Parts: sequence; structure tokens; C-alpha cells
Amino acid sequence: MEVKNKKPTGKKTENSDKTLWIIIGVTTLALGGVGYWWYYRKRKNKLEMLPRETENLDREIASTIANTATRRSTTIRRPTRFRCSSNKYPLQYGTCHKDVKILQAYLAKIYKEDLGRSGRNKDGVDGMFGNKTNKAAKKHLQKTSFSKQDIDGMRTAIKTIKR
Repeated sequence: MEVKNKKPTGKKTENSDKTLWIIIGVTTLALGGVGYWWYYRKRKNKLEMLPRETENLDREIASTIANTATRRSTTIRRPTRFRCSSNKYPLQYGTCHKDVKILQAYLAKIYKEDLGRSGRNKDGVDGMFGNKTNKAAKKHLQKTSFSKQDIDGMRTAIKTIKR
């Protein structure tokens, strides 16, 4: 008996290599599409969580307060907008006054305190006595309420430093 030469069965043919690469390409595109869809959806949800109008913000604050009363441990704290409650002396938390800028400049220049990125020079000096100003004043000056005389002293100190 004669043995005929047969093609080896262990080698892949050229056609099966093309099929494999097509499968890999389609899978890669599908995974990329799913990843893009997931990223877009996550980003859209973050943008929807940001308040767009003060009405929506008031509703969110009211619902947060209601949720806090019932479920304190699961409440997510969202940033709220600062509202000025006063524009007179004594300067304290919630005050919006031109002399608050003197206090903030004093804290920023003398104590090198970071008051945020608001204001004309993006240094936190914006004239609104908010959380960061309150914490810095309590930390460095050991008080949170300031009279006209306190501000006048700070104004003099700032002018002295500029010279």
C-alpha cells in the first residue's frame, strides 16, 4: 500500500486567520462603544445633579433637609450657594460688605491662608464672609465677629506691609 501525501491538519488556513482578526476587531469596537456609552451616561448624570436654577436648588435643599431628618447616615451633602444675610457691622459669617475684603486680604497676606479661587484676582478675596473666611479667622485671629475698629487695624497693617 502506498501512503499518499496529505496536508497537515494542525496548521490553520489563511481563511481562518482572517475570521479571527474580524472577530477581534468587532469585539474591540463593541467594547469601545460600551465604554464610551458608560462614560457619557456617567457624565450626563453628574451634570444633571448640578443645580441649574435657584428654584431647583431650594427644592433640593428642602428634600435634603427632609431626608436628613429621617435618614442621617445616607444623606449626601451637596454644596449650596452662599447667601448674604447681612451687609452691616459687625462682620461675621453671612456678611457681604466691602470691608470683608480687607479681612480676607489680611488673612491671605499675613497668614498666607487659602480662601478659595473667587474674587477679582482668583485669590478668595471677594467680600463675602463665607466658610473659608470664617475658618481662617477662627484659626488665626481666634474670633469670628469683627468690628469697625478691627477692620481699621487690619487696613493699617496691610498698608504697612505694602511699603
